[in-house]
Amino acid sequence: MQTVLAGDDTGYFSSGLGDYLTSPMRWDGKDWLEFGAISGGILFLSEQQDDKWKREMVSETHPSYDTNMTRIGNQWGDLTLSGPFMLGVYGYGRWNNDTTYLNASYNMVQSATYTGVMTTILKYLFRRDRPCDAQDESGWFKNGETFPSGHTSLAFSVSRSYLNSLDSPSIATQALFYGLAATTAFARTYDNKHWTSDVVAGALLGIYTADFVRDQRKERQNNGVSYSPYIWNEGVGIKISWR
Repeated sequence: MQTVLAGDDTGYFSSGLGDYLTSPMRWDGKDWLEFGAISGGILFLSEQQDDKWKREMVSETHPSYDTNMTRIGNQWGDLTLSGPFMLGVYGYGRWNNDTTYLNASYNMVQSATYTGVMTTILKYLFRRDRPCDAQDESGWFKNGETFPSGHTSLAFSVSRSYLNSLDSPSIATQALFYGLAATTAFARTYDNKHWTSDVVAGALLGIYTADFVRDQRKERQNNGVSYSPYIWNEGVGIKISWR
């Protein structure tokens, strides 16, 4: 049994965002232990490696392929490349009536949106200075907006969400999309826009968000309800199916 809702189903989308933002309230002891270990690792990285990596990036003469890599990385992280890719995945799914790719496009948009919201919140909370503006890595709670890296978090959320949506992505496909995300992280440090700890935190946030969206979809399907994008001649909507 199924029905089609006109419009963009903002109720589902916004309720999912609320669940995402409040997800730490539902963490168990293991989750908090992992969070503590990750936070400690990022703090250690900030204290021990950020300055060293910054000096490496700004003091060396890099080959031309580095410049090409950073261009691709920045474009994957700012939607110049990833945006058309998501649209293309949707178009392919729509043209071939393939729900795998339709769902992949929806999951990527959802992951990118949630990641963007969380990244903005964290940037406001930590207000860390960018390496190009700071004397050292200790520029926390000042006037910056570098932690975590927004380009990196979006890049990893899109790449991870796309791979999560495929049944059995090949090693080559995984290497391509994780490589694109890693290139974004490299680009942000290469351009002296982010500390190493910024991009590590961004990558972890993007991965967490993509996995959250995947698990949220599975939970709805296990409850007998599934959602997928739908287009017809009167507009865009969400198709809801249930058992």
